[in-house]
Amino acid sequence: MKEAPEKKVILVEKASSPAGCSPVCAGDFLFATDDEPYPLQYLKDMATTESGQTIPDDVLQAFVDGINENLKWLLTCGLSMDDLTLRYPYENRSKAEYREFDSWASPEGTCTKTNEFPKSHLFSYLNDQVSNADEYAAVDYRTECPLTALVKDVATNAIVGGIAGGSAIKANDGVIMCCGGYEHSEEFLEGFCGVGTATSFSLPGNTGDGHVIVAGAGADFWHMHNAAGFWQHPRNLENTAFGTGPLNAHNLKKYGITVGKNGRRFYMDWDGHKSLDTVNADADLSCHVGSRHGVMQFGGEWNHLPMPSTTWFVFDSDNLENAFDADFTGSSDPVADGWLLTADTIEELADQMGVPAEELVKTVDMWNEFCERGEDLAFYRPSDTLTPIVTAPFYAQRCNPSLLNTDGGPKRSAKGEVLDVNGSPIAGLYAAGEFGSVWGYLYNGNGNVGEALAFGRIAARACAGLPTVVTDYDPINTPADKTREACSEQNK
Repeated sequence: MKEAPEKKVILVEKASSPAGCSPVCAGDFLFATDDEPYPLQYLKDMATTESGQTIPDDVLQAFVDGINENLKWLLTCGLSMDDLTLRYPYENRSKAEYREFDSWASPEGTCTKTNEFPKSHLFSYLNDQVSNADEYAAVDYRTECPLTALVKDVATNAIVGGIAGGSAIKANDGVIMCCGGYEHSEEFLEGFCGVGTATSFSLPGNTGDGHVIVAGAGADFWHMHNAAGFWQHPRNLENTAFGTGPLNAHNLKKYGITVGKNGRRFYMDWDGHKSLDTVNADADLSCHVGSRHGVMQFGGEWNHLPMPSTTWFVFDSDNLENAFDADFTGSSDPVADGWLLTADTIEELADQMGVPAEELVKTVDMWNEFCERGEDLAFYRPSDTLTPIVTAPFYAQRCNPSLLNTDGGPKRSAKGEVLDVNGSPIAGLYAAGEFGSVWGYLYNGNGNVGEALAFGRIAARACAGLPTVVTDYDPINTPADKTREACSEQNK
């Protein structure tokens, strides 16, 4: 541990290399500065449902303290301001995910993508540092070493180690669980989210192992229903491959409609990981439409919808180039390559899709009427997404409920301690990142990496007996080409 060099850290990884969300995420993180701290109220607003605030104040305050420290801490890890691209917290309201809140903030920090690897991606850089840098020699990094059990002292009930890779490992200060979500557990996805058929863009390592392990230690759980999902994402007809990148579905789906097995629209079908309504940007949150990492406005509140296992994205030949991602799929003949169904009439297309022809015809006719009126009277899609379906041949692409990651897991304290069912810390057991994430309702982009940085430090410091907040950083020196004004101009 860098801040406690006398400590030795044994880092165990389930796979031969990290195989969850972090290696394949955008690598963006939440940050703030001394002049523009992250607003605690924004976290509170995102955590509040009609039943009240879902996360305690002290945990949110710890998260804010961690966000405010993220940039300063990264600059102690070998990165410089020249390696980073930053959008400052209050720079552009239209970039805020929940810009309807008065507390909005729109921070985004990332490694500049044109950097030479590994500095082109934050996770790659930090993983490379821990794996290779001399200053991290105290870290014993073991791959293909899955944790299968925790070891508890029967006299004190404290966690004193674990079984990993078939060997017992003693932990003098504690065990920090950074196991990610359960996005590749069909059982958990069905049981907690009702979408067992959902497909994730993450690597296949996150199967809920850690959840089972800490349950055996008496952990309580929260936010198990929560995820960055579930929108209907384009797939191939065999449902074995994605039809576009994880962040691009909404750019395609504004050129058609999505229907269920009954041939009917059933939700606001201009969806994706994040589709923000710019036409009605100032609307009341209860009337705003869009998809915030799969959470959608439903009856005036924001929720995960109970998505069906299979849907169809329907569009016409006028929009084939816009609605189908030929570059991502590499297909110049999407029908022959098994990406699309096509027919000269809606009835024939319905027959291929296996949906009632009369229902699909009625749905398409109604949709075209909405497009002529300039208003979606069924689900209030923004006016700039009303694309008619009128020109044969017509096309249909299979869609599947999809996600980036899940957020549920063990409850944690402001110190990153795992809590039991009585709300008491389980001695020697800590959690960080998406494993019991503090994102319990609405989620802000860049929030998982930002949280992994913040609560990773908090949990490690608490485990080592150090203060969880560090304030004695040297002032951030910003070179002339990386001043706030330069970053603002770069990110317009």
